Amino acid sequence: MFFLRNLTRRRVKLIVRGASFVVLLIILLLTSCSEPDTKVNLNGNWKDDYGSGYNITASSLEYYTSDTVWGETTYPGENIKGSIRKTVDFSKNAGVIIVQIITSSTTGQAGKFFGVYYRDCTASHVFLANAIDTSYNLILKVTLAEAENTFNVDNVETHVTYWGSGYKR
Repeated sequence: MFFLRNLTRRRVKLIVRGASFVVLLIILLLTSCSEPDTKVNLNGNWKDDYGSGYNITASSLEYYTSDTVWGETTYPGENIKGSIRKTVDFSKNAGVIIVQIITSSTTGQAGKFFGVYYRDCTASHVFLANAIDTSYNLILKVTLAEAENTFNVDNVETHVTYWGSGYKR
């Protein structure tokens, strides 16, 4: 009788240990498959080493460049202001901001949409680049749907020819 009671206790212990192991394994598998929250905070005034930059809030984006002097000629800087209509995160710390232009400028017309790609965003540094065509002109779209179809993860390499040294907050 003592032998049977001992055998039953061993079986119960083995079953409990086995069940505990299975539960632990399931928990580990479920938690290891989820990615951490990679939501990027782009809000702030981002400046590069040449006086250009982006001023980004939750709902607006301003892109500005400084005047450029070439020989005896001074080329005026650019300033585009717009409303952020959509932000698409591609993967960890990369994505695109789709902006509708509020004020017309030499490169953009009010009401049209353009894209600003970003990558490698940290608290103090980010690479930002406006989507441009092969002639280095800002790519503009008439509708938000067109902008969403154009400014996406598949077109980053086509729309960004040079990331530069990045921008500091």
